[in-house]
Amino acid sequence: MLRFYGGDIRKRTEEGKLLIINSSENSKDPKDLLWRDKDAYRTLNALLFDGYENEKERIFQEHHQLNPIFIELLEETLAIYTGIFAVMCQNKEKQSVISTVRRVDRKASLSAYTKGYTESFVSCSRGGFESDFSKKNQIILLEIETSENSLYVDYQQALGAEYAKWDEQEVLFPPFLPLTMEEMELSKREKLSIHDMHGNSPCGKYLLKLREFPDYRKIITCSQEKLLEKLFSGKKEAATCLQKMNSGQWDEDFQEYINWKKNLHDYLKLLYSAMWCGTEEQK
Repeated sequence: MLRFYGGDIRKRTEEGKLLIINSSENSKDPKDLLWRDKDAYRTLNALLFDGYENEKERIFQEHHQLNPIFIELLEETLAIYTGIFAVMCQNKEKQSVISTVRRVDRKASLSAYTKGYTESFVSCSRGGFESDFSKKNQIILLEIETSENSLYVDYQQALGAEYAKWDEQEVLFPPFLPLTMEEMELSKREKLSIHDMHGNSPCGKYLLKLREFPDYRKIITCSQEKLLEKLFSGKKEAATCLQKMNSGQWDEDFQEYINWKKNLHDYLKLLYSAMWCGTEEQK
């Protein structure tokens, strides 16, 4: 699941070997539309943001398409979200503070960080601010510090030789992780060397300090079972809404889609809390 999120769509054979899948190959199997999506992270992350401004940014401003199959095949998608977080939990007792990591992000993401938590998975690099990741609409630069109990996964450590993008030195943080934010000054070099998809310099630079993952079972009153029921009963309408966005129908009412995503967020918060904090619910 971690490899897939990172864009590695190779399939493991019964012998344990990884084979490249042709993502453009025609198939009538809906699962192939999901597992051959090498840009799956775009849709997986968009579904984790509140509202639909992130979808509009990706589709309307950056001219990407998001994949409704991740809503239609909800069981597969929940397995991906769960699998990635499970890898993050593997080193709970040995989790340590890592050196500052960096990310080129969208200015539109600031609204999430100002709420005091990550809304989606946040991919960073142990290296510098890579211009390869700056082809977004209006960018900001992030430096990220972790605390002793911050939750993350280091791709190089987790995947070893199976890590297909070793040079990216990627570290991934989970959604719903508390943080504090401070504004920083852009250096002259950063202004001149890093540009967004329109050739403009970064709009700002910020320091994020990540905290420990909380137990959301203390504040979410609806049960996991009830939330899961709502997710499956509303997935058809939610998928239709996302397809309308892909088609440019921005004058539609997407409130049902927003409500569906809120249920997804609450479900994952409860699931992740149990995985990280323990199975005994904290009252």
